[in-house]
Amino acid sequence: MATTVERHDIEPRAKGAPATRPFKAEDLLHQVVIQGLAVAPDGSSVIYTRRTVEGNGYARRLWRAGFDGGHAEQITTGKGTDTRARFSPDGTSLLFLSDRSGKTQAWVMPLKGGEARQVTDLPSGVSAADWSPDGTRLLLLAPSGEKRFLVGKEDDPIARRIRDYSWQIDGGGYRDEFTSAWITDVEGGKPYRLTAATFEVSAARWSPDGKQVAFLADLRDEAALLEYSSLWTVATSGHSQAEPAQVAALDGAILNIAWAPSSHVAFLGNSHPKAPGWANVDLYLADGKAPRQLAAGRDLNLWNTTYGDFEDPEQFGLPPLEWVDDHHLVALVARRGSAHPYRFAVDGSVEALAEDEKVCFAIATGGGRVAVVASGNGPSDVYAVEDGRLRRLTTNGGEWFGPFERPLETLNVLHPDGHSIHGWLLPARGERKRGPLVVGVHGGPNLSYGPTPWLEINALADAGFHVLTCNPRGSTGYGEAYARAVAGRWGDKDASDVLRMVEWAIEEGLADRDRIGIFGLSYGGYMTNWLIGARPGVFAAAVSENPCTDLLGMFASSDFGLVIGPGAAGSDDPAGHASDFLDRSPFTRIHENHAPLLLLHAEQDHRCPPGQSEMVFTILRSLGRKVEMVRYPNESHVMLMMGRPDRRVDRIQRIVGWFEQHLMA
Repeated sequence: MATTVERHDIEPRAKGAPATRPFKAEDLLHQVVIQGLAVAPDGSSVIYTRRTVEGNGYARRLWRAGFDGGHAEQITTGKGTDTRARFSPDGTSLLFLSDRSGKTQAWVMPLKGGEARQVTDLPSGVSAADWSPDGTRLLLLAPSGEKRFLVGKEDDPIARRIRDYSWQIDGGGYRDEFTSAWITDVEGGKPYRLTAATFEVSAARWSPDGKQVAFLADLRDEAALLEYSSLWTVATSGHSQAEPAQVAALDGAILNIAWAPSSHVAFLGNSHPKAPGWANVDLYLADGKAPRQLAAGRDLNLWNTTYGDFEDPEQFGLPPLEWVDDHHLVALVARRGSAHPYRFAVDGSVEALAEDEKVCFAIATGGGRVAVVASGNGPSDVYAVEDGRLRRLTTNGGEWFGPFERPLETLNVLHPDGHSIHGWLLPARGERKRGPLVVGVHGGPNLSYGPTPWLEINALADAGFHVLTCNPRGSTGYGEAYARAVAGRWGDKDASDVLRMVEWAIEEGLADRDRIGIFGLSYGGYMTNWLIGARPGVFAAAVSENPCTDLLGMFASSDFGLVIGPGAAGSDDPAGHASDFLDRSPFTRIHENHAPLLLLHAEQDHRCPPGQSEMVFTILRSLGRKVEMVRYPNESHVMLMMGRPDRRVDRIQRIVGWFEQHLMA
């Protein structure tokens, strides 16, 4: 079958950069991650957060770079976390979040010199803060201050009384307090809560005149089961809670909003009932009685669906949406493993501002300029969006990775069903010689791989493995129909696409059939366990990380268990369709597997709880098969990007070591 292969060389190496050398797991301790972004109101500079590894933890500090291409300067110091910078409307001060005093609070710092000043002191901290249009007040997102489940003292509970399904969240544990919107004066004073403590506020934005706040929340009684946010506004006059007014709702959910400085309220949302992961995120204006969709009929998905350990949690949340002026917005559009900045006009016109083969995962505007944080075939840096391309503004995000950059091959492999599978090959030690091959499967399934390799991919390639990644059916960025192709039938068309990529590699002479491995995290772990059980003998070794293996168990114990069934098995009713749940559960086939399997699991994973690995481990161990389980304490589902550094090093070492032991012997 016809296949296209495109080889991409790395960006020109900076003069005096270190010579190429193999990437080892320990090199992760030098990782730098760029996150967060703010553009000055006059368009002269950008401020971003630079994360480094220090003392077996992370330090996050704010840096500033000019659009003129000068050297970046560090503007905050200390050993804590400084994030989410926001310029004041007049550009003279900077608002940011910091944990330098203990809990994360809002701080303000003059940009022409002077010490940062703590503005808030809320007991449970602050998760977001934004200036009012006149620069005199702050809009905050912070815990409500009222406990939902606690019985007894907070430091020594008697019990937790739980009546809502939405009682837990991965990375946060107990959702004992809802997040509320708060307002406080910049010059001091006690913050007051703008929204009730009885519902979760996921986003909030000022009106242009500062007299109202728009926020996202689900105020229905049914929100106790699953939350699907609508758009509301509330008056900000006085220091008491006004009655909110609903502005817009979708059949699915609203995910983010943008209002000031524009007179229009814009929002991103999913219009399909129950907001399935395969559905596009679309852009709307809250004009009149019904939302008006912009760029309708273009099959665009307005969020970055490509992820990995080149990101930090700040970028792993709401899809970004920013006004450029009163009539134009910018957002990120998922496109074939990349994410591109697009501009949308209120008249419905749309244009791609740049289509470099890069993953943009933060976007900001100011003074008519647009900037992004983007990653290509290496770590992230800050780029200006100009003249249809990305112009690099910083180098202190990606320069640490210089010695490890490798050419990457982009693949388009034809499947017998008629579609093309998009993928990437990182050749072993940069050479296309016959050798062991490892296939990676991304999570989701409604996410995607992209041109930026994960660190274990680099470690595997430099250890002598060809590493093949792809976006099978179910992946996003290839149109809504492609993402929907596996809905309710995990393990069919998606598995067929992964196996087609294996056959392609064999046809190309890259690997022998008895030296092929597979690995994946979350849904990637699902597919790993599914294939080694349903297609025994195809893979000679496997690594499964935080997998889903038992759909009935996921329904009962996952923080998103109620949505797993419809996506994987086509039903949200295990009582009436238990056989469908079991039929799509990898554990029911795992006894057929004889390939050595390494199970990695974060012990505080609330998305795919540890019992998902325990089920597979127990079955295989009782049968005397080669299986090993490694558990990481106090870590969540996405440990790969934000776990404790020594555990992330251990994780990569074990992945590489497992395949060395079983594919290179």
